Amino acid sequence: MPGSPEPDYKFEVYEKMPGCKIVFRPEGSIMLGCPSEVLKLLTKLGSSLGVPKIIILPAYFFQHGVNQAALEFILYHFLFIQGGFFKGEKFTLIGTADQISRMRAILELSLNGPTREQMESWKTPEKTIQQVLKLSYHFGLKKPGTNQLATIDSLVDFVELNNNGQLCLGNTIITSKDTNVFSFKQFGFDHETIVDINIAESQRPPIPIPAPESLPPRAVLGATALSKCSTGFDQTGYTSGLIFWINGMGVSVDGVAWMKEHLRILGVNPDEIKAHIVTHIHDDHSSIFDLIVNGKIFKLIADKLQYHCLVLKASLVLNLPVDKVKRMIKLLRVVPGTPFHWHGATFDFWPVAHPIPTLGFKVTVAGKSMVYSGDTVWGSKLTALRDAGVIDSAFHDKVQGAALTSSELTFHDAGGGMIHPDLAELAALPEQARRHIVPTHLASIPTELADKFNAIIPGQSWVLSEQQYWSTTDFLQISHAPILSSISDEWMNVVISQGKIKAYPANYTLLKEGESGKNFYLIIGGSLEVMIGGEEIAQLSTGDFFGEISIMYGIPCTATIRTKSPVKVLELPRDLFTEMVNSTELAKTLEKIHQIRPILLRFTIIEKLPPHVVNELVAAAHVVEFNAGETIINQGEPADRFYGIISGKANVFWHEPDKPKKHVAMLYKEQCFGEVGLLGDGVRTADVEAETPMKVFYLSRTEFDRIVGTTPMLFYSLGILANVRSNN
Repeated sequence: MPGSPEPDYKFEVYEKMPGCKIVFRPEGSIMLGCPSEVLKLLTKLGSSLGVPKIIILPAYFFQHGVNQAALEFILYHFLFIQGGFFKGEKFTLIGTADQISRMRAILELSLNGPTREQMESWKTPEKTIQQVLKLSYHFGLKKPGTNQLATIDSLVDFVELNNNGQLCLGNTIITSKDTNVFSFKQFGFDHETIVDINIAESQRPPIPIPAPESLPPRAVLGATALSKCSTGFDQTGYTSGLIFWINGMGVSVDGVAWMKEHLRILGVNPDEIKAHIVTHIHDDHSSIFDLIVNGKIFKLIADKLQYHCLVLKASLVLNLPVDKVKRMIKLLRVVPGTPFHWHGATFDFWPVAHPIPTLGFKVTVAGKSMVYSGDTVWGSKLTALRDAGVIDSAFHDKVQGAALTSSELTFHDAGGGMIHPDLAELAALPEQARRHIVPTHLASIPTELADKFNAIIPGQSWVLSEQQYWSTTDFLQISHAPILSSISDEWMNVVISQGKIKAYPANYTLLKEGESGKNFYLIIGGSLEVMIGGEEIAQLSTGDFFGEISIMYGIPCTATIRTKSPVKVLELPRDLFTEMVNSTELAKTLEKIHQIRPILLRFTIIEKLPPHVVNELVAAAHVVEFNAGETIINQGEPADRFYGIISGKANVFWHEPDKPKKHVAMLYKEQCFGEVGLLGDGVRTADVEAETPMKVFYLSRTEFDRIVGTTPMLFYSLGILANVRSNN
């Protein structure tokens, strides 16, 4: 024990950043609170306090958008940099019973991954469970002198405050006085040192975030670095965080602390991030809690195992039940080894070799690809795993091939050490493969390899496929096209990014009856004719579309489409159109058009309408059936629908008050009724009863008013019909 303290002994207190203070004691300093990246302040050159081995947990693990209890790398520093594990020493954590329980679970999950029991409860396949446990055991710390995996309790002393919020630590009495307020007293002395780590707002990032020279290009396919994608120990920069740009939309790949602040300085609105990929839940890859606790549902592209790991960690950090966290995170489920399609992009995911479950992936858009290796051993270290039976040949070959796969850009782990590849092995690859590789998990590129690789610069962007630039007129025609009105903003981004605008002269055949169709076409300007058997049956113009029938049903084109004037069209390739149709309500809309449009075109009042109006009628139409003798409308009731007879016939009756009704007309197939009340005073002027079983379509009053009100041709025709019937 050090010499006795002076009579006026006071503890020295140092603030490293808001929410984190260090109480200096000769027998070992104590740190209160542990905000994200504080380790880098503690290890900066000139810091005299070093990294404490005793930490008091804050009341709130997550507050003001920042993880206030980011202990993972502090623990790694103690175990490996300070050598605590090799000396047989233990780290010390102090907190309430609940805080200790949650932090124990967080560190166990981060260090050794999920347990068999957890994975079984998540219905993880047995083969996956065995692979995860093999890798966890292989990489995990072993208890000295044994082959037993070290549990978190063998590495950390978890010390609970008693019921009075007190703890004796050596000669120091620690008392919890209030939320995040503690007192420190030395045995035998009365003076209390009060330490308050409460914060009123989010802390400033401990390392300056540099602004880029220009805004990141929202590419059809490309990437932007949020950070230098360094290690958790690098004092000069932040850990792994990228944005992959896919059809102009952002997908965050892993995450850095102060994610929102990184995005703000980069000039990216968080709403531009349409989905997230978290390859594993180590702190240097999963600091995305400020985006989970955000204004929108967090859309996670992951397999079920990664999803459950992230949900569990988030529930522990946020102190929320798992079921509530699941309401905040929407899983876009992938199955490793099976292509995953997302808004015009195709992903391929695979498990990699890391102490906890981790994924690598490749994404392809319009024939170009990017690869993200995930944290994994590679090269000779990976081969050693295969030879030792830790992984099989298929696992080995997939991970090993990530650096060699045909891609225009590969972000590859090169962190070295036991659980990361050595950059020198990547440097030995053939130049044609190596030139596409961007190393990650590095503080800097070694001088001897500087001619082979470039370090990532925060804000740096890579563009593999540029966005095309459209005229305002073309953009407005496409974005306002009725057939595309129901698709999401994400799919409109895909249309804008991958659609091709082409011009054709008059008398040019775009589709030929009997041949296979290759594209979907939307007319931006000009007129075309539709011919079957050499005879014109319809005309198409701006806003109309064609080519979808052959693609959707896998049949030859049912008509020839030829330009009558110079024409400009938007073309979507078959595969992209198929994915969009199957991923949206377009499939139902188009199927309804294909089923009902031929029926509606039999109606004289409809057949001469422009195709886009017919399609609007089809989209709004509902088909119903009536039994013989059933009343369809009643005289005197409010007029709420417009009808057209598809099959069957009906009687029309009229009556004066208190007099028998009179039969005044018959209605037959392909005739309409109900327009008189809708165009008049809103009241039915007659009864209509089914004489035979009937099938009819109807439009609600709202849809009738909308379509008729914007289509003078239809308004005029129905007005004449209503006048004739009223006079009769």
